[in-house]
Amino acid sequence: MESLPTSSHGLSGVDVRLCRGEVLAALAKVLDYRPTPQMPHHGRVAALAAQMASRLRSSDRRNTFYAGLVHDIGLLDDQPDFTHPANLAAQANSPLMRSHPLTGAQMVATVPGLYGIAEIILDHHEWTNGHGYPRGKGGSEIGVGAQILRFADTCDFVLREQDSAEWVAFIEAVRKRTAAQVSPIVVDAGIKVLGEPGFYTQLLTAAEVQFLVQSKISRLCADDFATTDSEVTGLLELFANVIDTHPLDKIGHSRRVANLAILVAMAVGLPPEDIVKVKWAALLHDLGAISVPKSLLNEPRLLTPDELAEVRRHTGRTQEFLADVSGLEEVAAIASCHGEAFDGSGYPQGLTGYEIPVGSRIIAVCDTFDALTSQRPFRDARDTGLAVDILVRGSGSVFDPEVVSAAVPVLLISQTAEEPNLAGLPPQ
Repeated sequence: MESLPTSSHGLSGVDVRLCRGEVLAALAKVLDYRPTPQMPHHGRVAALAAQMASRLRSSDRRNTFYAGLVHDIGLLDDQPDFTHPANLAAQANSPLMRSHPLTGAQMVATVPGLYGIAEIILDHHEWTNGHGYPRGKGGSEIGVGAQILRFADTCDFVLREQDSAEWVAFIEAVRKRTAAQVSPIVVDAGIKVLGEPGFYTQLLTAAEVQFLVQSKISRLCADDFATTDSEVTGLLELFANVIDTHPLDKIGHSRRVANLAILVAMAVGLPPEDIVKVKWAALLHDLGAISVPKSLLNEPRLLTPDELAEVRRHTGRTQEFLADVSGLEEVAAIASCHGEAFDGSGYPQGLTGYEIPVGSRIIAVCDTFDALTSQRPFRDARDTGLAVDILVRGSGSVFDPEVVSAAVPVLLISQTAEEPNLAGLPPQ
């Protein structure tokens, strides 16, 4: 069994330097994805928030920018079809809206290097008059970063509800809307930023917003890198959190596949540096599925050729989402090739045999096994024996025979070890 190119650097031999800003900007693209092109909410909020933080000379400029990029990650349950409530009253009465700052803060707080943005996300819907949520904080209890995010978020909301991009009407609406939300100094700073030559018009087109985000990454994040296994894994698990909420029956799927892939990669005999890359790719392998309508993912009937083609395009979109993250190219390629088949009948490129990265061949087996042994809306979960039998029957056509041979004992043992816990009993 051949291995991936290896390196003697970094934890487990992996030489990696991922810019946190690039990774979070890629995650913002995922959070902003809609079936039809729309203005990027997270990107626009982050760009405005970063500009305001610079004007206010905030010591937390980078974290404020990061928080803007992922501030609504706690709205996972309704991604990617979520649309903001039509007005503030509807927003305040939505249980999901009221809890999403807490959910988002919990998610990022455990990621190495991101703890600083957790409190900003937690408080970004608090109002200085005490009428915000989730904790009803007020006045100086709310940090400057959270107030900046509140102002930027409101600006995006106003832009979306206005029929016209006329500047004076926009500014008047923003002043009125934010007066009770943030301190006067933050309002004044925001208005001045919006009045900077050309800046407001840049917020009106998706391409210009993307340019603003990239420029902020260059200025604020050039020296902020994730360099260890735990740091990179924590960042990529944020993607897995988003991926595995669509549909609900796939919760935990990417992490389970990653855990199985580690074991199978060990059984195959890959060196530690390759196993780490396989783990990361497994966490990302279904990233492109965020672009597939839920109706197709849950469809119990046979899909039409056009629908099947739409589902299969998701593997290529994984690389599209990650295209701007330097240092993740190899991992993204492994993740995007997990739909390839050993006999060349797979997708997206129709690769054959050992043309398919070994990590992709491992993920294909683990992904299929987890899918088969999980409950789906259109069928019951298959038992372990039947799932293994399906893998064996697909050996040589869909799957790499060497990977299947190494995987079967691992899958049988791992599934057996988990079964007592499903019933709430300790392992025997």
